[in-house]
Amino acid sequence: MPEESTKLCPRIAIATCRRSASQRSSIVLRDAVADTKDLLKWRIARGGAAAPADFLDPVGGASSLGVCVYDASASLQPLLVGTLLAGGTCDGKPCWKRLGGAGGYRYRNRAGTSAGLTGLKLRVSRRGELRLVVKAKGANLPMMPLNLVPPVRVQLQVTDESGRTCWESSFGSAVKSDATIFKANGS
Repeated sequence: MPEESTKLCPRIAIATCRRSASQRSSIVLRDAVADTKDLLKWRIARGGAAAPADFLDPVGGASSLGVCVYDASASLQPLLVGTLLAGGTCDGKPCWKRLGGAGGYRYRNRAGTSAGLTGLKLRVSRRGELRLVVKAKGANLPMMPLNLVPPVRVQLQVTDESGRTCWESSFGSAVKSDATIFKANGS
């Protein structure tokens, strides 16, 4: 695993990630026969305390973001790592955009050239909690075998030279889980 990936997604899930007691989250991981159909979609509706400053500045700063998937198996962890760096150009436009309102950021890369990540939206809800949507798909998504062992933990880690902020969802059971799909809801 490249050094940048292990900085963003260490071998052991971070125990101090933020999450709300009333968190609503979901995940879908699909390993299709055709790699172009592989998919990751992770949502958090209420993810614990957040402020726009927690996201650092992926538009013009030096922050890096890691999407990390861990499970309880004996497999080498993390099972999946997606990294996004600040700035950059995607599809002829800036990859990152500031969102108005309560604050936040959006990342778009239709080609999914960074570990298959095609979209990420970080926002702060009116209640001051994280709202997150992560989408990845296609042949660039480094899909792992999907016979996952719960609990499955998915973390978003935002880092720069000043430190790290982390949010997570934990899924103790799955709605559907086999060699081709893992689908779960958290509450």
